[in-house]
Amino acid sequence: MKKLLAYLFMICGLGAYYFSWAITPSVQFFLEILGYIAMPFFAQAVVEGFFLTKNVYMYFVRLSLIAYLTQLSYFLVYLLWPSTQYPSKMNIVFSWMLSLTLLIALELLISLPRDRIASMNLLNANPVTNSTRYDVIITSEEANNLPRGLKVPKWPKSTFYAIALVLLSMCLILTTFLPLTMSMLSLFCVIVFYLLHRWKLQSRILIATIVFSAFAASYTYMHYRLTGTISWEWTSLAGFLLCLLIPEKRRKKPRWFYRALYLLFPLCNLVFATLSAVLSHA
Repeated sequence: MKKLLAYLFMICGLGAYYFSWAITPSVQFFLEILGYIAMPFFAQAVVEGFFLTKNVYMYFVRLSLIAYLTQLSYFLVYLLWPSTQYPSKMNIVFSWMLSLTLLIALELLISLPRDRIASMNLLNANPVTNSTRYDVIITSEEANNLPRGLKVPKWPKSTFYAIALVLLSMCLILTTFLPLTMSMLSLFCVIVFYLLHRWKLQSRILIATIVFSAFAASYTYMHYRLTGTISWEWTSLAGFLLCLLIPEKRRKKPRWFYRALYLLFPLCNLVFATLSAVLSHA
């Protein structure tokens, strides 16, 4: 159900962009809103894929291939029909690549295995020390809480913390200076879904909605102050709520099915861009 809604909303957003010349402004605005609503569905999918994949690094490679294939489809259509409008922003899969990089950095900072001390209360006090406390050292191997797909070598912990800080800085810089699609909201949406996955909170829907709404309101206000225009990306909140409210029914499907879903986005972009170029020049 969620995947179907996500791709339907995505197709609406693509239609609003590629066929803006053939539809009325009100229809275009409505389709754009549906495209924004699709974003949280894919943000949640990125987080779920991060925790379920057997190899996080290959997952990043697959996202990279899709991002560059999609950008290549833009270039091919523009090459064949130079009068076609070339997108001013990089496609949203680049934002998902940064989101995955951010998740890796967060895991290295938060869940990286390290030696810990577990304390237990004894039923009877120790006859020698008269203490009811008993401490046990848990080694880093036993305390491993990293996702199964995030394999790390046996390097010093300080090295991983340094790598994590570099990755976080890189994500912040690229998000600020690259012309990415919905970069700030998509990254924050991924962070919220990550925290919901890591910590099972009571009233999780209410808390997550308040946090994401506050960030969306702040982002919209800053966008207005800087550009003088209203960004309607905040409407992605509707998709965020749908992701939280619609239960996920997991059904085991062949691996090729999930691999095929990766190609759906660049394929839809190529088809829509080609149709728009051909029909506008007819």
